[in-house]
Amino acid sequence: MNNRQQFIAHFFSEIANLDYTLLKFIEGKVEAIDAYADLDILIHPDAIPYIKSIITNNEDVESMDDLKLSSMQQFFLFFKDGSFLQIDCLFKLIRKYHVYLSNNYVRENTIVRDGIKCCNNHVLFEHIMLFNQLNNAGMPTKYCHYFGTLPEEEKQQILSSFNEKYKAGFTMANVVAHQSEFKDQVRNFIKRMPENNFAQILKNTSNYFKETCTKFWTQRGRIITFSGVDGAGKSTILEETKQMLEQKFRKKVVVLRHRPSMLPILSSVKYGKSGAEKRAAEKLPRQGNNTSSISSTIRFMYYYLDYVFGQWFIYFKYILFNYIVLYDRYYFDFIVDGKRSNIQLDSKITKLLYRFVHKPKLNFFLYAPAQIILARKKELSANDIESLTSNYQDLFANFSDKYDQKYLPIKNIDKTETLDFIQQEIKEIL
Repeated sequence: MNNRQQFIAHFFSEIANLDYTLLKFIEGKVEAIDAYADLDILIHPDAIPYIKSIITNNEDVESMDDLKLSSMQQFFLFFKDGSFLQIDCLFKLIRKYHVYLSNNYVRENTIVRDGIKCCNNHVLFEHIMLFNQLNNAGMPTKYCHYFGTLPEEEKQQILSSFNEKYKAGFTMANVVAHQSEFKDQVRNFIKRMPENNFAQILKNTSNYFKETCTKFWTQRGRIITFSGVDGAGKSTILEETKQMLEQKFRKKVVVLRHRPSMLPILSSVKYGKSGAEKRAAEKLPRQGNNTSSISSTIRFMYYYLDYVFGQWFIYFKYILFNYIVLYDRYYFDFIVDGKRSNIQLDSKITKLLYRFVHKPKLNFFLYAPAQIILARKKELSANDIESLTSNYQDLFANFSDKYDQKYLPIKNIDKTETLDFIQQEIKEIL
């Protein structure tokens, strides 16, 4: 068992005497809880100090962050072995400003399964359905599978009970198909609940907008860049980092290629946007034959403006909404490898102008010996690989001394070691 699994088992033994309900528990046994799942626990706010003490006194927890909101308190646990756990302690079941299930109703329908206090299947189905209906979404696949494999009699009882209560006509088929033709009936029922009277709606609305505004100022996204010569394994590492952020740390992630792309590829004037992107994807790197300093200056200034002004576009579109932005290549290519963008300019100029470009929190340069890269891709000569690698390392060393952000070269031989190093660095900025 890893640190996360050991902590979960210990955690539930410690809170056994508390009045709580673990929501969305379909695994049957605590050790089978999905490796990337959060713990959503309905609990009274008075229990929070005790829960916090369980976390802070656990020797496997390397660090913890928490976020207190009016309807819940979230704990983000980073364990010494690299595993991660998010615990959402919910004080009421609310989406934006509508309570969709009352606390008393959930507690009355709480059962004990494998020593864990959780919802019975009727309320579990109700909870999943209501939450996703309020989010204009269908039931997630894993819950469709869970309810779909229940005994037929129990499945029909759950559906009949739900449809009778909410005056709907769901079948398991349209639940699985994510059809929402009964969402108006469901929402009308929720609006009529005593917990959603006029005074409560005003209070909940006020809390929702206040907390949304607070998040804009306290929860910002991050920008992380990945650089490397072709064949250094950059694309593989970037994709696995994306999956790690989404699945393990539950982050929203967007991947951008080389630049903000507020401005289109220059060749789109001739070939159109999709045509230009297709040609850029199919064309081998460093194949341009531009030798004109005037043409190179025009090309560079066009892309430079994209970096200078596009950084605000990225900020308002992603960073402000707590996205992690991963760049597959960044401005450093213009300094070290302008030929890749068909630009021939003195690197001193492009390096000097970096001072006006946004400097991401984390910048990784992946490299490997030339013989390993050539075994993966034969797009560059050994001399080019060694020269570019040396220049990137010198640049990152210079920027590490000059700027506060991190510029980290990584020898990418063992993928697991590379990803472990990247994860450790990312944990420090989340």
